[in-house]
Amino acid sequence: MTCSIILPCLNEMRHGYIQRILPNLIDQQGSKEIIAVVSQSNDGTEDFIAQYPQVKLVMSDAINRAQRLNQGIEISTGEIVLLHHPATLLPEVEALNSIELMIDRSTGALWGGFQHSFDLDHWLLRFTSWYADRIRFQRTGIVYLDHCIFARRDLLKSIDYVPDLDIFEDTLLSERLKAFGMPVLVDRKVMTSARRFRDRGIYQQALLNQILKICYRLKIDPKYMNKLYEQKSSINVTYRNQDSN
Repeated sequence: MTCSIILPCLNEMRHGYIQRILPNLIDQQGSKEIIAVVSQSNDGTEDFIAQYPQVKLVMSDAINRAQRLNQGIEISTGEIVLLHHPATLLPEVEALNSIELMIDRSTGALWGGFQHSFDLDHWLLRFTSWYADRIRFQRTGIVYLDHCIFARRDLLKSIDYVPDLDIFEDTLLSERLKAFGMPVLVDRKVMTSARRFRDRGIYQQALLNQILKICYRLKIDPKYMNKLYEQKSSINVTYRNQDSN
């Protein structure tokens, strides 16, 4: 089975992960296509990606990550779609083969994600990853994008792809997907950048994350929540008159 990897990008050079993600993806074993969907960036993201002929570069007028993901899904051809977080690294070499084994028709599995870890060693971040894998993932079926969600393409199509939200699009996506079955967890870890925890403080960012989860359950406007999450940085969404640093 071919795996279509959708990488949504917005000003990714500053974080130092796109420079590691592309070689990681190209080196992955298995049948694959790599699609990078890039909203207008001011740091040379598209120029960097263009150096890799193995990657299909799509320039986009999308304003949020969900729209970029959906544009990539629409032009993809693989039976499996991997929604790749732009600040997360897949396990080396065998990640796609692991997905194919999990999604094989004989297993009945339709979607899932990888075990999670951060690139910063701190007890609270280790607990956060443990909780994500052992509690939220397995008991609630909620999978965040930094687990690198994968699903059968026909399943994503049946639910109209990724919900068009500025934030928590992965949560609502999980809620819709789990109506068809609980996710599977690949027994290999991705590694996610802890940059927001480094920049804003580990405890401060952890508290903000919990506040935002409450806001989501209270159905607060996603645009307001995302502005609170991003503060003055364009991380997921480009707003007018918003600083892009």
